[in-house]
Amino acid sequence: MLLAKSIGAGVSKSCQRQSMGLLRPERLLCTSDNSFVNEPLDNMFRLTSDLVDETVPASISRVCQEYQVNYRSLHSGEEIKYLLGLAPQTKTNKVAVSSTVEKYLKNYQSSEGKAGKLEDELRKILEPPIHKLFSRIGQTRGGVKFLVDMRKDVITAMKGLDKSSTEFKNLQELSKNLKDLLSMWISVGFMSTQRVTWDSPSSLLQKISEYEAVHPLRNWTDLKNRVGPYRRVFVYTHPCMEGEPLVVLHVALTKQISNSMSDVLKDPRSVRNVARHPVPEQAYLDQEEDLESVDTAIFYSITSTQSGLQGIELGTHLIKQAVALLKREIPWLSQFSTLSPIPGFRSWLLLELTRHLKERTPSPLSQAEVQALSEICCGNENESSVEKGFHGLIKSGQWPSDQQTVDTLKPVLLRLCARYLYEEKRRSKALDPVANFHIRNGAMLYRINWMADPSPRGMGNSCGIMVNYRYYLENLEENSREYINNNVLPVNQQVLDLL
Repeated sequence: MLLAKSIGAGVSKSCQRQSMGLLRPERLLCTSDNSFVNEPLDNMFRLTSDLVDETVPASISRVCQEYQVNYRSLHSGEEIKYLLGLAPQTKTNKVAVSSTVEKYLKNYQSSEGKAGKLEDELRKILEPPIHKLFSRIGQTRGGVKFLVDMRKDVITAMKGLDKSSTEFKNLQELSKNLKDLLSMWISVGFMSTQRVTWDSPSSLLQKISEYEAVHPLRNWTDLKNRVGPYRRVFVYTHPCMEGEPLVVLHVALTKQISNSMSDVLKDPRSVRNVARHPVPEQAYLDQEEDLESVDTAIFYSITSTQSGLQGIELGTHLIKQAVALLKREIPWLSQFSTLSPIPGFRSWLLLELTRHLKERTPSPLSQAEVQALSEICCGNENESSVEKGFHGLIKSGQWPSDQQTVDTLKPVLLRLCARYLYEEKRRSKALDPVANFHIRNGAMLYRINWMADPSPRGMGNSCGIMVNYRYYLENLEENSREYINNNVLPVNQQVLDLL
C-alpha cells in the first residue's frame, strides 16, 4: 500500500500503511482508536494506494473512474488536504536510489548483463511512484482532462501558502510532475487546428464565448460578429480532450494594421467621455466578404483556456498554424500583426511612482514632463509634488473626462509605455508577459497605439494604450533565436522615437 501514516500529538502512532518504502506524514484521517474521521479522504487515499500498487487489478479502469468521481466530490477543504497528502509522493526513495547506484558502480564494468539490469532498476526507482497513478488515470477516457483540472487545483492551492513552507514546495513539485506528464501527452504533433464558424456545434460556440478573456463577449450577437464576415476564429484541440478548445485565437481581416479595437470589434466598450477612433468603412454584419480587398491579418485575442496547462506553450504553435491556414485561404495576405493589450503597464507605472515618493528612487518622469504636468497635477494645494499629483490622477482613472488633461498626458504615457515594453526586464526578458510571449515567438515590437482600448478593462490595465507586435514571416526564426539566446528585442523605429 502507498500511504504510511505517522500520527501527530494525541493521535495513535499505529494506523500506518506503507508502499514502495515511502512514508507520508498524515494527521488528517486517523484518531487514537484507529478510526477514520473523514470517509471521503479515506476513500481517496485507498483508491490512490490501489492505483499505485504494483499488482494491476483487472478492474483498473473502474478504479480510475471511481477515483475521479470521488475526487470531484470533495469539498475545497478536503481537496486541499488530499493534495497536501499526495504531494510528498513525488519524492523518490533516496535510500533505494543510493543503494542501487552503489551496486551499479561496483558492477557496471564486470558484467554487462548485470549492469543493464541495475540500470533498469535505477530508472524504475527514480520514477516517482505518483507517476503510476497519473499514467493509469491518463489512459482512461476523460483522464487527461481530469489531470489538467487537478493541476489547476494544485496551482490554486499554492496561492494560499507561504512560498517558503514545506507544503508549498511539495505542491510545487506535484505541479511540476503533472506538467512534465501533460507536456508529453499534450504534444503539438497530436494537436489539430480547427476554424470555428457560426455553423460549428453550439457547445463549441458556447465555450468560445465563456473562455474569451481578453475582450469578453456580451451576447450571441457579439459572438456572431466574431465568427462573421472578415473575421476568423481558430481553436487548438487534442483527441484526449474532446470538445475542449485548449487555445482560442481571434483574427480580423483588414486593409491595414489596426491601431484600435474599433477597427476590430463592432461597438467596443468604452468609458464615458472618451473620444473613439473613427470606425473603418468595412462593415461587420450582413456583408459578403470581398477577400481581395484585404491584405492584413490582425490577431486581436489569444486565450489559453486551461489553467492546468500553465507553462505548456501552445499559443505559439496555434498562431503559426493559423498563419498557414490563412495563407492557404488568402494567398495575397502580406501583413500579420497583433493588436495586443498591455496588462501590466498601469500597475508598473503606479508602483514606480510609489517607490519614488516613498523610497526616493529616481522619478520615472523627465524634467520636461514634470514641467508639462505641473499645471494639471498641482492644482490642489494638498499635493506636494507633480509625481504625487500624477499618481493620484492615474490611480483615480478620472483623467479621460478632461480633454486638456488627455492632451497633456498623451506624450508622457506613450513614452513611459515604450520604456515599459522595451526597457523594463525580468531575467533579461521583457517584463510584460504578453510582450515576452510574442517576442519569443519571433514578432517585432512594432507600434504603440494611443486610446486603442478605452474600455474599463483597457483603461484599468494600460490607460487605454495597446501595442502591435508584427510578425514578419521571413524573420520569425532569427528574431526568436536572438531574443532567447542573446536577449535582443526586435523593435521598430517608431517605438524608439517615443523614448
